Amino acid sequence: MRKSVVIVGDSPLSFLVGRILDRDLARETHIEVIHLTRDDSLIYLPEITSLLGRHNFPSKSKLYHNVSCQKTTIKQINLIDRRVITTGGVVDYDSLFLDLTPSYISSEISKISQQASRLINEIKAKINTGRQLRARVTFAGENAMSWQMALALAADISAYPAAIQRAIIVQAQYPQISKLKDFLTENGVFSRKSVALLPGITINTPTAPVKNRLIRGALLDEKDNFILRDTLNPEGHPESIVVDCNRRLQQDILRVDQTLAVQVVSNMERFLAGDRQRTIKPPRSSGMLKGQTNHFVWIGNFQSNRLRAKLISSLDKKFYRQLIS
Repeated sequence: MRKSVVIVGDSPLSFLVGRILDRDLARETHIEVIHLTRDDSLIYLPEITSLLGRHNFPSKSKLYHNVSCQKTTIKQINLIDRRVITTGGVVDYDSLFLDLTPSYISSEISKISQQASRLINEIKAKINTGRQLRARVTFAGENAMSWQMALALAADISAYPAAIQRAIIVQAQYPQISKLKDFLTENGVFSRKSVALLPGITINTPTAPVKNRLIRGALLDEKDNFILRDTLNPEGHPESIVVDCNRRLQQDILRVDQTLAVQVVSNMERFLAGDRQRTIKPPRSSGMLKGQTNHFVWIGNFQSNRLRAKLISSLDKKFYRQLIS
């Protein structure tokens, strides 16, 4: 009997899991691998250094050979019946990987770009008529995606005349990492507590592909986070592996995610073969941001915006290029 493996997720992590399966398990005639995602675009945030410029994201479906990539919206997941209900129908599975990493999809990035452009044009028109006006663009949320988008917009604004630069403040929710706060400030992104007169816009945080409460059969804690075993299986569901969004707020280094993806695929294969799954060790909080003049990298307690950050960034970009080539 043919077995079905389903991946749910929008982030590069779900794609990395799909890529490993694509060259391995998905090649088997008795295995079907399906990737369900809200967006066919592969979005690697460190590549977004301009928010107002054009964005050409690679297509996930075109990077797969044996995995079926389907763009859809998840309405509900039933772990008991092993079923994913989408806007396009019902997908049954034998093994499930659920990636709940909060992500912006390409249409959201385009919308944010349009909002920022309209605000800048409004400010420009006011200045041209001799009116003095200040505005702010606020990126909500303490996560790598919001910070990189804020850095990209700050870089765009720095190319405008001085009058516009003075009129628009780019704000973000400042992180707990002190060196990262300094890096954001140096690159034109200020504390969310900064005061600016209206008009202004607030960019909401990225979202997960499905809310935890819409996943039936899963045990959740008082904060609606999954209660998982050390194998990242929900209790009573060895066929499912979950990476919960509360572990994923500051992750965007591909080579770090690859180590997690390898562990996830290994356990999926072990489950399908009837073998005992192994403990999965999620990587420490890690991220990489690209500013106007330099990079900032953190991996656990390690923080750098100097030569080592540049090296890590270069190696990660090389890995990204290999993925999409």
